[in-house]
Amino acid sequence: MSLYDIFSKITFKNGLSIGAILLVIILSLIQVSKIQINPWDAILRWIGNRLNSDIKKKVDEVEKKLDKHILESETKDLRDTRQYILDFANSCMYGRKHTQEQFRFVIKKCDEYEKYVEENHIKNGEITSAIVYIRRLYSKCMQNNSFLQEGDSLAIGGDER
Repeated sequence: MSLYDIFSKITFKNGLSIGAILLVIILSLIQVSKIQINPWDAILRWIGNRLNSDIKKKVDEVEKKLDKHILESETKDLRDTRQYILDFANSCMYGRKHTQEQFRFVIKKCDEYEKYVEENHIKNGEITSAIVYIRRLYSKCMQNNSFLQEGDSLAIGGDER
């Protein structure tokens, strides 16, 4: 059956059906042509947006809450790392000896902290001097091999690293 046969069976009584058929044909031709207008995509997107508007709002709310939790978690982790570094430096200043592994761990934390601060353009503040102190002390302990060894006393005081 040709298009002519199809159109010959449609009467003008069915004006609405003729208009609908012509619209479908025109939109389909535009959709498959090289023109960058895709009417079916636009129509389906519009329908999808109307059907999913409530879901989209809920997803946006969840996304905002998740972003807030991520920021809070990063802030807490940063604060905890900062406190750990300051506590370690403080214990060293009061003469407590540490193992080489403890120094390596805290220096790794220092590197992570400095990287995060640099990437996020955060002011570093007083922790800079603590990091410098830890690195210098680690270097001195490396030269003198004066790390806390197994069986050494953990007592504070009298440490001449």
